Amino acid sequence: MSRGLALRSLADLPRNARNSILLEPLWAVFGTVVLYYAPLYLRSVGLSSAEIGLLGSVTLALSFVCQAFAAPITNRLGRKRTTLIGDLISWSAPMFVWALAQSLGAFVVAAALNAINRVVAVSWSLLVIEDVDAPQRPRVFGIMNLIVTFCGLLTPLLGLLITRYGVVPTLRVFYALGGVGMTAMFLWRNAITDETRSGEEAMRLHRDLSLGQSLGQTLRRVSGMRGHPGLVGITVFYVLTVFIEQLSLFQILFLGETLGFSAQTLSYVPVVAALVTALLYGVALPRLGRLPLGQTLVAVRALALVGAGALLLVPPGHAALMLAVVGVIGGATFLTQTYRDAALFARLPAGEGTADLYSAVQTLTLLCSIPAAGLAGLVFAASPRGLFALIALLCVALLVLATGLARRETRAATPA
Repeated sequence: MSRGLALRSLADLPRNARNSILLEPLWAVFGTVVLYYAPLYLRSVGLSSAEIGLLGSVTLALSFVCQAFAAPITNRLGRKRTTLIGDLISWSAPMFVWALAQSLGAFVVAAALNAINRVVAVSWSLLVIEDVDAPQRPRVFGIMNLIVTFCGLLTPLLGLLITRYGVVPTLRVFYALGGVGMTAMFLWRNAITDETRSGEEAMRLHRDLSLGQSLGQTLRRVSGMRGHPGLVGITVFYVLTVFIEQLSLFQILFLGETLGFSAQTLSYVPVVAALVTALLYGVALPRLGRLPLGQTLVAVRALALVGAGALLLVPPGHAALMLAVVGVIGGATFLTQTYRDAALFARLPAGEGTADLYSAVQTLTLLCSIPAAGLAGLVFAASPRGLFALIALLCVALLVLATGLARRETRAATPA
């Protein structure tokens, strides 16, 4: 896509969405690469599979605590200010800690800082999407996910550096560079975005409330979640997709340690995912966009099940087949995240209560996901293939759930 074409495709978007998209590469170029190599980094520093899994669960537990206050903080401080402060604490600071960490304790400190990103997950999403018209939202989510995926094209370059200098020295430098680059991006984005209309209203209503009163108001709104048609079903779908993503933390170790692929070969996994994602964005997204969201989720999860099943059949050392399979998995993940988020926002009420209910979904998701990483570590230590067989079974359950959501959507759209 040429720069001119890309800019024209953003011209009809509101200021916040357009500028956030333009600056997203400055986060993704660091965040995507270091998150991809994180399990390999942890292993190289000396952590065991059980410790890696424990760290993941500790991270989720801390994130759950932070998530509980995401809506009250976002409503009191505003989407824009919360995003700036939260990003500096949850990404800039831990990047420097990760660059120096040598023990499980240091990684726990970084996890505690990074857990603040659960507050930002609410404020940033609302900052970007609240002023965007509903029909445009899947496009915004798709572009964001596409940018993150394409920044994975840097992994082969980093793979070459890892091959020459080693995992730990290379990633320590990259983490440090990430801390500098992300800080610049956060300050720049804050300068060229505005508070949303709903955010201004929420700040006005919460200005005179204490944090405890704001939290109480949030809980009262959450208790009425069942009053919003389809919200409970899509929330369960959301929770299960994130649970599977947490279990998949060990994929890079499965490919490297169980199937015997080198770090250099594994560096091409994000490249293949980026190419598949670009193809899906250009070809599949416009066609899927014509379908009801429920039917789209069914198609996407069917593709994910194919990928999960095929991964179990990849023989050791067959790089081409492995890359093809992980390309399918990456494409399914991209489509799932794009349409899952769009489907969730379609069922959230517009207005001041959006932050409360969106935060509630995130809180429930984290609560259910806390044991996922620890479980993955234990299962992987006992049977690497067993972990990915479990993921395949959960993909079957998710496809069944998506089918139920689609049927309910069809019934709701059919005149009585």
